[in-house]
This record gives sequence, structure tokens and C-alpha cells, in this order.
Amino acid sequence: MKGFVRQSFKRQMFIIFLLVTLVLVIVGGIMTIQGFQARIRSDHERQDEEQETVIRERILTMLELSEGVLERLAANELLADALKNENMVSLEVYSVLYDETAGIRDFATVDIYADGKCRYSTASGSTPGNLPREYAVLKEAGEKAGENVYAMDPSNTSAASSDLLIARLVSETPQKCFALVRISGSSIEKRLSGTINARDGYMLTNRFFRPFCLIGTAKDNAALTLIKSNLFAGRAYDHDAKSNIYISELEKQGLLCIYITPPVLEESAVREGYRIILILAIASILVCLFAASRMSNLVAKPINTLSSAMRRFRKGDFDVKIDLEREDEFGQLAVGFNKMTGQLKKTMDEQVAAERSVNEARTRMMQAQLNPHFLYNTLDTIKWVAKANQVPEIATLSSSLAAVLRMSISGDKFCTLAQELEMVRNYCEIQKIRFDDSFDLTVDVGDCADAVVPKLILQPLAEN
Repeated sequence: MKGFVRQSFKRQMFIIFLLVTLVLVIVGGIMTIQGFQARIRSDHERQDEEQETVIRERILTMLELSEGVLERLAANELLADALKNENMVSLEVYSVLYDETAGIRDFATVDIYADGKCRYSTASGSTPGNLPREYAVLKEAGEKAGENVYAMDPSNTSAASSDLLIARLVSETPQKCFALVRISGSSIEKRLSGTINARDGYMLTNRFFRPFCLIGTAKDNAALTLIKSNLFAGRAYDHDAKSNIYISELEKQGLLCIYITPPVLEESAVREGYRIILILAIASILVCLFAASRMSNLVAKPINTLSSAMRRFRKGDFDVKIDLEREDEFGQLAVGFNKMTGQLKKTMDEQVAAERSVNEARTRMMQAQLNPHFLYNTLDTIKWVAKANQVPEIATLSSSLAAVLRMSISGDKFCTLAQELEMVRNYCEIQKIRFDDSFDLTVDVGDCADAVVPKLILQPLAEN
């Protein structure tokens, strides 16, 4: 695969474009989706927290109003006297009771118990039943005089709701008397209507996650079951939860507010985002094919021209030229190639001319060597013919002339003084025969016979 890509410039361009584009599309797309998710999640969480605060404030308002009623009832002297005197007119007590509970009667009922018996109640219809003296919430309220005690009504409890009880000791003479606020789950749901939309859920529970009310998407009890199982298993309460779960505690009252909202982006929306990235990646491949084809044509055409010219040049076509009407690097390469081939052709022509000159010189040298050899042989033949015919002058002339010619045409530029004197003697032998022995030659060089002198330096002196 690697060699296949390297064999084509177009394929290399395609791979480079493809890698760069895919990295930008895929990495950029994933980072965009994740960044978008993080931003949306942050905004959604902020809105959820604001909404949860609104719901929490409404619950706290209900509870604070109820606690205020209990405190005022505990401090009301008329109610205290009525509880001591069983014969007191009930109308006056009910008047006080209705006045004090006016702020909570739309969501709660208030009952007054004396020795386990319900003496007064704001409930419409039948009067609530009596409660045992050791009833849990009354017993705890009796042990915590001056405090409000929160509890769940075991007599009116289901898997989805229960009455919230708030009890307070209001009198201890002649027996313990209690004021009891009862808030039903339906009243809490009604009180929170308008603050929870159809996709959200809300739960109000005690510390043991037993619900007072389940509202909205929390009604199926699935979220509460998941929270319990996670906590029992030692995991985070929202482990494997598909929805956002926010739990806040009302420490003073010992209650838990659990707000549930849907995920910021549904899985289908996230999958759609990644599907878009996939489509963009496929589109990028097509765009890369087109861009690589156009770019390779733009770049590969001058490269192909250069490559073709170089192949012709390697095959011996030294007259090849590249014509590229461009001013970029390819144009500069073409100009450089043309100059290089021109200079190389000129150099090769000069080299060929030099080789031709050398060959001609060698031919002339061979011819020059041929003529002296022929002349030497001819003179040698004349010498022997003269001796055979007893003509010593002709023999002397031919042998002396051969020696002079051999010395004259030799390639050496220097010779010994003895060799130079020998050439002068041969020359003088020829001249003596010419001038009928009209002169004599005397040589006296002492011990200088081996001295090196330029060739033919004495012959002109002897001749002149």
C-alpha cells in the first residue's frame, strides 16, 4: 500500500488532503459536539439549580408557615385554658384556631390532641380519630418540648405518598396536649403546581428515602428505586441514571428534596450529531478526490513535462527544450534545465572537437614517424650500395646524413654534450666532402662530455 501511494503524485496529494480534512472534520466535529454538550449541560444545570431552588423555597415556605402556626398555638393562652377546662365553649377556641391557621389551611390541617384524643381540628367533614398516647410522633414531641417534630403518618402511607406530620407540645397540664399539622402528598403536589413541567419530576422524602409525594416523571418510582439501590451498593446515588438527579437536604426538618430533570441532549440527538460528522467525512473524501485531481493536474503537468524531457535527455536527445510559460518555481526549473542541457551540449561538442584534434595529431605523428623511417632505410641502402661499388664518399654522406636527421627529429629537447658533438662531426663529414676537405674539425671539451645541453645548440655555430 505504501509503495502504491508513492508511485503516484496524485495519490500522495489525495492522501495528504484526506488526512488533513478528516482530522479537521472528525476531531473538530467531536470537539464541537462535546463543547456544545458541555455548554448546554452547564446552562441546563444552572437552570435546574434555579428551578430546584424555587421548589425548595416553596417547600420551606410551607414548613415555616406550619412551624409558625405551631409556635403561636403553643403560646396562645386561650387555647391553653381551653385544654385545661374541658367545659370551655368550643366556638371561642375554634375562632382562635381558625385565625392562627389561616395561612396554611389551603394545604394543611391542624389538630389539637389532649391525652390522645382529638379535641379540635380544622379538617372539614369528619373529625380525625384519636391517637394512642404512645403514638410515635406525639411521644417524640413530648420528649422534645419546645421543638417541632417531623414524621410520616404510618396510618396513611403508600409506596408513592404519605401524610407529613409536624407535632409540637403546646401544654402539659392537666395532661400533655399537642398541636399536629398534617400535610398530604396531594396538597404538596398542588402547592408545587406550575413550578414543575411535564418532563421533570420531584420527590419529597424523609432521610430514609420514604416518599411523602412523587410528582411528575418521578411517579413511576423508578428514580427512587435506582437511588436506593445505588446507595445500598455503595455507589453514587446517580450511577447509571439517564436523567439528572439533584438532592438537597432540609437539615432542620430532616427531609430530602429530590429534583429530576431529563438529560440535556437525548441520545438520539447525540447520535444525529455524530451521523452528521460521518456525512461530512464522506463528503470530505469526495471533495479531497476532486481537489487532489485538480491540484495534481496543476502541479503534476509541469512535473510530467520535466520528467519527459529528462527521459529524452537520458536517451541522448541533447536538443530537448522545455517550454513552460510560468514564472513560479516550475518555470525556473525549466529555464535551469534548458541552460543545463545547452551548456552540456556545448561542452560535449567541444570535447568531441578536442578528441578529433587529438586523433588528427596522432595521425600526423604516425605519418611523420613513417617518413623518417623510410628515409633512414633508403639512406642505409645507399650506404651499402656505395660500399658494394667501392664508392666510400657516398657511403659516408648517407650514414652521416642519417645520423643528423635522426638527431634532428628526435622528440628529446636536451642531450649530452658528447651526443651533440657527434651530430656536429657527422654534419662536418658531409661538408668536408662538399668542400673537398678544405677544413679540419678539432674538438676539445675536456671532462664536459657528459654535460647536458639543449639539442642542436652547436650545429648552427658549426654551420655559420
